[in-house]
Amino acid sequence: MFRNRTSTSPTQPPDLLASTKPHHQPLSSLVKNRFRTSSKKRVRPGKDIKRWALNKKKASAPLEGSSSINRTEDAETHDAPDSDPTTNNNKHSQKNQEQHVYFYFVPPHQQFDPNPSEVITTQKTLQHYHHLTHGTCIAAPRGGPAFCKVKYVPFASMSPEQIQGWEKLVCHFFDRTNYVEAVKNNGPQMAGDMWADGWRKCSKKESFGRYCSVGKLVKMMRRANYNPRDEATSIKEASDFIAIQLQHLAPGVFESYRETLISKKLPSMAHMEYPLPYDALDFASFLTFTMYNFHNGPHKDSDANNWTLVCWIPIFNPRTASDDDPILADEGFDMLGVQFSHTPDSSWSFSI
Repeated sequence: MFRNRTSTSPTQPPDLLASTKPHHQPLSSLVKNRFRTSSKKRVRPGKDIKRWALNKKKASAPLEGSSSINRTEDAETHDAPDSDPTTNNNKHSQKNQEQHVYFYFVPPHQQFDPNPSEVITTQKTLQHYHHLTHGTCIAAPRGGPAFCKVKYVPFASMSPEQIQGWEKLVCHFFDRTNYVEAVKNNGPQMAGDMWADGWRKCSKKESFGRYCSVGKLVKMMRRANYNPRDEATSIKEASDFIAIQLQHLAPGVFESYRETLISKKLPSMAHMEYPLPYDALDFASFLTFTMYNFHNGPHKDSDANNWTLVCWIPIFNPRTASDDDPILADEGFDMLGVQFSHTPDSSWSFSI
């Protein structure tokens, strides 16, 4: 670097110095003047580039996983048959992972709520927000770790195997509504329906229970529509599919989830009994899924994890769609709202 080097010109003989014209400068002076805007301030070449690279490294730190995650994924992909949708989804996701990632560093003047009196942020107020609408983006305060990573994947860009994976996940959620009731005691909920599935702590201290509506379960058993082995397989496939999406999006977050699950000896949502040994894709105890214009008011969660995985899957309304209609809605799908305002420490002018 120029700041660590001293440039001096060799001593010149008196006759050469005397014959030098006033407007000519020694090489050392030219080098110094090139990297100085004034006699008091030094301009460091590449300073902004190095600062940008450092900010990117700090922002990406909590999202990046250890090399063991990649080895696990490679082993799973190598051992699984080529016809397995999960395997094809792995390969396609790894290819997409190499795409460009946009970094948005939230400036100080946007680290506040432009209209804190609004319980639900209006479309007018959202015009003052910085919107992330496509591609892959990591959001972080300048010089700090990321608090969000978002990725938009159009159905048109997916492989047939990937589309099949998302369709199976949606159908799994539809099926689970036959066994679990919609949540009725969700305080922040303002509209729509939400279902919870998996394990939660029971009212009795240090006990766990799995979400299930006894009445709905009895009804399905009477219809001979309940097969415990098939239901366990469906739950395991859905859990593994979600785990793979999180692994590829943010390996570090997946590791954080998994560490919390194992260190606290919590049941995995893929488990039908407790306790059972963990496998490589166990990472969370429960999930929630919503439909029918669901939205919450401002609130803070008190879960053990510091991260939340949120997936928006555009589908046609199952209440009005016919059996011949597609499940996933890529075209002819108009939607207003669904902006998700982020509040790491305060309400920031940033939404997706």
